Amino acid sequence: MHKRIKELVEQLQLKPHPEGGYYAETYRSEWEVSTDHGGRSLMTCIYFLLTSDNSSKFHQIKSDEMWFFHEGSPLTVHVLSDNGYEKLLVGPSDKEGHLPYQLVKSGVIFGSTVDKEESYSLVSCVVAPGFDFEDFKLFTAEDLLEKWPEEADIIYKLT
Repeated sequence: MHKRIKELVEQLQLKPHPEGGYYAETYRSEWEVSTDHGGRSLMTCIYFLLTSDNSSKFHQIKSDEMWFFHEGSPLTVHVLSDNGYEKLLVGPSDKEGHLPYQLVKSGVIFGSTVDKEESYSLVSCVVAPGFDFEDFKLFTAEDLLEKWPEEADIIYKLT
């Protein structure tokens, strides 16, 4: 494992995430809000570390999620929605369209990849209303190919 990745996993006490990568919850609001799927914390935040050989699989949550870049290589959040397929570029601002933060709207299906080989990306993800694993759904290729057959390459890569 890349030396810096190992340092981050140890220093930030990151553990494997079911979708891929590593994470640690850093904040969970004590305030609770009522949603149509139950009571949830007002907001949660995690560190999320993704490596170029460990992508984030296509999944969905029932809340908005803001991604904030910290270090490493830029990453791409791949989004499938009623608008089709789009890429959200997260990293230092540049002419290629990367921004230090991006918003993933609730209900869309998304996964992510590190843009450079043999690298990593460290971000924070802020979820509001707060994240709950009851609101988390992973997808198989079969789940997605019926609606987005033209996106087979990225679907197979992130499932």
